[in-house]
Amino acid sequence: IVRIAYPYRATFEPKRDFFRTFKSYLEQKKPLTMIADSLMTPTFIDDIAYGLKYLFNNFTPEIYHLVGSQSLSPYQAALKIAETFALDKSLIGKTTYDKYIKDKVALPKLADIRSKKNNFWKMKSFEEGLEEIKKQL
Repeated sequence: IVRIAYPYRATFEPKRDFFRTFKSYLEQKKPLTMIADSLMTPTFIDDIAYGLKYLFNNFTPEIYHLVGSQSLSPYQAALKIAETFALDKSLIGKTTYDKYIKDKVALPKLADIRSKKNNFWKMKSFEEGLEEIKKQL
């Protein structure tokens, strides 16, 4: 079993991930209201691919977490996207988890997932993943 969290990548037209959604809103000058008091662990899809290749070739019947090396709030993630791609940070507002989910289905609040068994592939931080995407675009 391999678990991942908040995957993101440079391009994949059939389905937008959180990175491309946030970036697109900022490029269109649309405001974003982001949760500042919860955590997510963004995972660069290229890292997942390399990790899966290793696991396919070195199978053991265990549970693995192939997740990014850094957890941050959605608010912090949006700010990092804006900084990396020179987009307007003033479009990014803050909200709390409780206000955001008030009339919605609850999301995990503190998804600070760590990969304890992954000693075979260094997963990128969110900043490193964004820099790699910048090269790929």
